Amino acid sequence: MEEEKLRILNDQHKTIGVAARSEIHAQGLWHETFHFWLLKKEHETVYLYFQLRSPAKKDFPSLFDITAAGHLLADEQPSDGLREIEEELGLSIPFKDLTYTGIIQDEIHLPSFIDREFCHIYLYMDQTEHMEVYLQKEEVAGLYRAKWLDSQQLLTGTCESIQIEGFEMAANGERREESREVRIQDFVPHEPAYYEHLFHAINQFLSQ
Repeated sequence: MEEEKLRILNDQHKTIGVAARSEIHAQGLWHETFHFWLLKKEHETVYLYFQLRSPAKKDFPSLFDITAAGHLLADEQPSDGLREIEEELGLSIPFKDLTYTGIIQDEIHLPSFIDREFCHIYLYMDQTEHMEVYLQKEEVAGLYRAKWLDSQQLLTGTCESIQIEGFEMAANGERREESREVRIQDFVPHEPAYYEHLFHAINQFLSQ
């Protein structure tokens, strides 16, 4: 199977070439991603959803992360990122119903690779009474939610732990309801500036 090809960008977000995904991470080259954050309001409380990454994932296994996200291939536009929502969560949402909040630059430095992303950030407030979610088990082990204000406090470093609730899929395919206390170490290590931009965008979104 041929490796994914992604656009290479400079730090001014100008396309300067194309390369394989592994090469981009090995060299720490800038590339584009699609980030989808799901929210839901119940009884005047707003919740923010996080996926639990599969323990089989090569990078950041069993950590909490963006509701759904993925790389944009060299020939793709941000709207093509909708496939990540459908594949990972089984949700079909029209692109026009997403709220675009702009691009956030994010860098993650690890001994094995450097991940430099221009992240296209989209928000969506689910209005259904019961979401029908079907997780892609190869990618996603569970789906959890935190109170919006709790998640903001935890991920900006103003509290040490919060309580989250959700479900995980057992090996036999059964859905197991869970409640967990989590710390910032339980999440993929996005830059503080990423979360600052994200939470500012969500605040604006909620005040509309």
